[in-house]
Amino acid sequence: MKAAVLSSVLYIAILSTALTAQSGAVDVQVSNRINPQSGVNGRLQLAMSTSFQLAPWSYRFFTVTPNATTPLGNLYPWHTRVQVISGGIPLTAPDTWDFTELNSMFAPVQTTGDHSPEFQIGTAPAYMSDANGHILPASYADFAQMSANLVRYYNTGGFTDSGNFFQSPTPYPVTWWGVFNEPNGNGLSSQQYVDLYNVVVPAMAQADPSIKFLAVELSDYGTQAETYLPAFVSGVTAPVDVLATHFYSSCNQKDSDAQVFATVPGYVTEVQSIYSQLAGNPKLAGVPVWVTENNVNADYDLGNGVSACNPGQPFVTDRRGTSPFFAAWRSLVFASLGETGAQALYHWSFGADQQYGEVDGSANPYLSYWVDYYLSHWLPSPPGQDILQVTESGCCFWTGTGGNPLGLDTHTLAVRNVDGSAVILMSNHAVANVTDNNGSGAVRDFMLDVSALGTFTSATLVHLDASTPQTGPLPVQMTPSPQMQVVLEGYGAALLRLSNASPALPAMGVANAASYAPGAVAPGEIVSLFGTAIGPASPASLALTNPVLVANALAGVHVLFDGLPAPVLYASAGQVNVVVPYAVAGESATAVQVEYLGALSAPVSLAVAATAPGIFTLDGSGAGPGAILNAADESVNSATNPAAPGDWVSIFATGAGVTTPAGVDGLLATGPSYTPNAQISVKIGGLPCHLNYQGAAPGLVSGVLQINAQVPTGVTPGSSVPVQIIVGTASSQSGVTLAVR
Repeated sequence: MKAAVLSSVLYIAILSTALTAQSGAVDVQVSNRINPQSGVNGRLQLAMSTSFQLAPWSYRFFTVTPNATTPLGNLYPWHTRVQVISGGIPLTAPDTWDFTELNSMFAPVQTTGDHSPEFQIGTAPAYMSDANGHILPASYADFAQMSANLVRYYNTGGFTDSGNFFQSPTPYPVTWWGVFNEPNGNGLSSQQYVDLYNVVVPAMAQADPSIKFLAVELSDYGTQAETYLPAFVSGVTAPVDVLATHFYSSCNQKDSDAQVFATVPGYVTEVQSIYSQLAGNPKLAGVPVWVTENNVNADYDLGNGVSACNPGQPFVTDRRGTSPFFAAWRSLVFASLGETGAQALYHWSFGADQQYGEVDGSANPYLSYWVDYYLSHWLPSPPGQDILQVTESGCCFWTGTGGNPLGLDTHTLAVRNVDGSAVILMSNHAVANVTDNNGSGAVRDFMLDVSALGTFTSATLVHLDASTPQTGPLPVQMTPSPQMQVVLEGYGAALLRLSNASPALPAMGVANAASYAPGAVAPGEIVSLFGTAIGPASPASLALTNPVLVANALAGVHVLFDGLPAPVLYASAGQVNVVVPYAVAGESATAVQVEYLGALSAPVSLAVAATAPGIFTLDGSGAGPGAILNAADESVNSATNPAAPGDWVSIFATGAGVTTPAGVDGLLATGPSYTPNAQISVKIGGLPCHLNYQGAAPGLVSGVLQINAQVPTGVTPGSSVPVQIIVGTASSQSGVTLAVR
């Protein structure tokens, strides 16, 4: 990582100023009106995520700390970013590949979160670069070929080079690709980057036309957006799906708290500049801005304890990256960027020290983890929220040179969810003393007037500050009222959620989605959850994280089995359909919870069975004509289109349990595969059938079972001939029928 520091030069004079007061109340009036000038057409669409650097000094992170995948997944990170540099780049010499380091870190990341990380090709192999490690223009074509082979490695079944075949060990394709890291700090002029991008991206897209590209990933300090991007915006011809930049507030641990906070308005200016430039090119006018690196201080140990940013000075870890200061700073950054229309914010980086990390080397969370956790869970994007107009007054002004005001030293963001609930994010960055460095901050008392929002039956408050335990904050239930008070005793943030309903899942609210039979669940079984306030009022159907993977979040809904998110196929206020994760195999029971817009239902304990078969029916009732095709022409079997004795039919079911090869949560089957381990038999009209296939249904999500069965020659014809499948020792529901002529 190169230092990407947003200069605090414009605000350095804060050192010579004083706050108008050291403690006091801020009056916050929350309107019920959307602010159309804020965010993306009045909406907060800022997804939270995190990052890794994959290099020789870091690639063993998950080998050493395998339990880190759990807190990583619990963050719900949006396309986790993996910056691959140095020895992490698998092409070590012409035609010589070594994926050891890459697979050690990237594969575990693929198994967590949305299973769709960004792969940033951060640098070129040494042999393509000059003595300073900067890619040579003569190497652009070779770099493009390498990048295209990386796409093939993950997405198209592998590639062959010099007689050697290479293929990813995971089933997950990579959709999001970043092309080079911080080119303005890594030896590329703006025109050289345009030339590189226009060569590399078409080669990668030819390997897989479905992939998407993050451009530039700028080291954005000072006014780099204004000076570096014009050449790119005017000269790029290859596809651009995201324009990315990086923001840090300091590169010197000696910078005071006041100096660091004062850089945040500069982030807003830079994002506005980027959007303004993109709007000047019709092909780029709709491209979103993502901030793919963000933290307090970009300095690092260059070696022998020397600061990389401050030659001759010793490097000192800036603990403001994980202290209460961070809670105030990150919440201010989040609100400011979200209100400016940025659409993703990435922490740098997940597993690191107290300057950078969300967790330490043993996967223990820092305060920074809980800040990002609650921003991700309570303000999820997608689906995003409406930004409400807020009027703030009172204590205390944040001033610059000669008393020039920069606004209040607090910030309040209020949003409304689609279900009518509201979330208010309060940030207290009030500095007690202008010389403080990782100080404690000053007390601020938020006097909230939420009367315009109507009445609520529930109010939940979370504090993220010096009082937060390592295991996470303890949400506090408050009495909702038109006027409410929240006190932050120093640096920190608070989130207040106001609602009229909480997700509720009854003990008998989980059933097989084909048969509607309640009871034990099986690995890979498609189940329906019936409850109240468990999803959106307007039903939503499944979304794809990439072309072959069903997302484990839908319209703000997550369904957790022992904390593991399940692929979501359908979501509404009263019903959610999901696929039981294969990881429940071997367990005697599993705890199920529904999370909707950050609110969790109470856990329901369900027994786990090896199999729990159910046959899908045409009308979705669990009885009557089955979801069965006449195999000869793949037409739907019905009374007017019956099968004949001796014909083959395809029966669609679920609940067959574990498979060989092992089933993958949410993966769309691309061909016949994934055979259930349990013995399968079929009876039509009470007679046993010959089978020629039992396995995944091509084109459908893992968990859908297709059985090709031959109609017995001795069966009695009729429009409602009984059909039943037996998987292991369990049988499907009665009442499912097939038409036989």
